[in-house]
Amino acid sequence: MTKYGSPWLMALLLGSVLLPGAVRAQHSPDNELTLELLQRIEQLETEVRQIRGELELQRHHIETIARERAMPGSPAYPPASRVEPPPAMPAAAEPPMDARSQPAPAQPSPPASVAAGAERAEFDAALSELREGRYPEAIAAWRRFLSAHPNGGLAGDAQYWLGETYYLSRDYGAAKETFIALGLNHPQSARLPDALLKLGYIYGEQGETARARDVLQKLVQVYPNTQAASLAERRLQSLR
Repeated sequence: MTKYGSPWLMALLLGSVLLPGAVRAQHSPDNELTLELLQRIEQLETEVRQIRGELELQRHHIETIARERAMPGSPAYPPASRVEPPPAMPAAAEPPMDARSQPAPAQPSPPASVAAGAERAEFDAALSELREGRYPEAIAAWRRFLSAHPNGGLAGDAQYWLGETYYLSRDYGAAKETFIALGLNHPQSARLPDALLKLGYIYGEQGETARARDVLQKLVQVYPNTQAASLAERRLQSLR
């Protein structure tokens, strides 16, 4: 998909010329990142539609085969040929006495479950700071977490909560950057609809009504059955 190749984005770019403040928006790095985020979300939507189409074709194919097998006189598949089990492996020879007297090998590194538990503990500690309203401490904790676990299983959630902490602190500039980074770096995150919702809120609160509408409409279009989409529809009514 070429950049700015879709009709939706072309309309968005061309239509922005007619909006007040469009000249500033065209040269704003923040708005350029938002356009890139919306483009990637649209690409993700296209991929999801393709996957759903392939699954539908497979389902139809399976149902067709099942109906054909259920028809009277349909040939049955021959039984699978019997596979002989492999011969039993001989018992391992007893090691010599000098080998048994050697020191035990070094202990392996901690299992993945231990590392995952430590990651979860750091995540919960940062979340506790946020729940207690200690926003500076929470921001520092989330940033440490993302620095230590940039590709961990909780990285997407941590990126969202960092943006949420900035949002609650009314640092809207940092919140926008964080929510956009979530979409660009973790497009499969389950927190992405909520991040888009907050991004639309921020644009609306900063007076960028057209950009807020673009983000919220894309949220409703791509994630129609989420609570974030319901809240976005309510906010869109107030933006009209």
